[in-house]
Amino acid sequence: MIREKQADALLQSFRDQFSHTERGIRYVNHAAQSPLARDTIAAMNEHLGQRHNGTMMTYERDMEVIAECRERIRTLINAAGAQQVAFAANTSEGLNRVTSGLDWQPGDEIILNSIEFPSNVYPYRKLEPLGVRCIFVDAADGTVPVERIGAAITPRTRMVAISAVQFLSGWHADMEAIGRLCRQHDIWFVVDGIQAAGVIPVDVQQWQADAFATGGLKWLMAPMGIGFLYLSDRLCHRLKTPDPGWLSVQEPWELLRYDQPLRTDATRFEAGVANIPGIYGLNASIGLLLETGIERIFRQVRLCVAQLRDGIRSAGLEKAGLTPFTSDDPLRQSGILTYCLPDTMDHEALEHGLREKGIFVSIRDKKLRFSPHGYNTEEEIEYILRATESVYSKLI
Repeated sequence: MIREKQADALLQSFRDQFSHTERGIRYVNHAAQSPLARDTIAAMNEHLGQRHNGTMMTYERDMEVIAECRERIRTLINAAGAQQVAFAANTSEGLNRVTSGLDWQPGDEIILNSIEFPSNVYPYRKLEPLGVRCIFVDAADGTVPVERIGAAITPRTRMVAISAVQFLSGWHADMEAIGRLCRQHDIWFVVDGIQAAGVIPVDVQQWQADAFATGGLKWLMAPMGIGFLYLSDRLCHRLKTPDPGWLSVQEPWELLRYDQPLRTDATRFEAGVANIPGIYGLNASIGLLLETGIERIFRQVRLCVAQLRDGIRSAGLEKAGLTPFTSDDPLRQSGILTYCLPDTMDHEALEHGLREKGIFVSIRDKKLRFSPHGYNTEEEIEYILRATESVYSKLI
């Protein structure tokens, strides 16, 4: 009972960070972009305020925040060391550092799948002029079982790249099984983590991931333009550094020593001054998530998703044409719940009708996607269910 009250208090404290909850807005679109917490805004304003009318020179404080943020990222994803983490502007930048750093040969193969977000496609397709083949596993049903990936492996396979959670279907891949498969075949395992980090427990060591890239604007609840890349030691030591800068070297403040070796860890990919205001925001956001507890957040999210699923089914909306696109396998579920909409429905009218009721969802590719976070409540989900039934029923 005491633990339950403590958990409720932590989730309430988490909820109190978001002012939109006080204005009648029910936001369940975190798979697209998250609202910013009060602590996140305050942290960014701390830095910007000092640059505007404070000490102006914020270097020492900036270095403290960068180090703290790197350590918090290490904790969040269970990396072996903080120096395995490099800041990046977004997921695409992180993944491109991986693909640009390896030596590729004609005939090499990279296994992808047919429902990936483009950020986890184009960093590999750029290698096609070199003779590299991108093999797309069929995932039209929204699922990417490890068996399909295994069946696609050949002696020429060099990499498997997959989202830990698929952006549209919400399929939560069996990361440990894929990691074992890649090690068995000596294949690089690269993960797009943007739909997982901040909502689902991530363990890059348990997964045996070689790279994990993400941006901060979704479940991490951070500003746009800041994210990170994790590199395993075995991959990091194999990567070239095609775009080094003054901060890539061992002693960057020895400014006139131009013969310096590059750093050997992931930080060598931080070529110049990073998005410092963004790192302040990311640091505060991850701190808030860790304080609340990722396991606790995921439990609450799964309760919200289950409530949505059960409510839509009991309201008869599935029989009325709202077809599930998200797997009901409890081991493969995430924070995303998606339904295919009837072709004949006015999808824009559905989104507009929900928005008029203060509900933010995503409607794309003829699909309705809900993505609640840990601060959403049972009462909010009940309101969303009633509103969805009302608006949807008027449009069919």
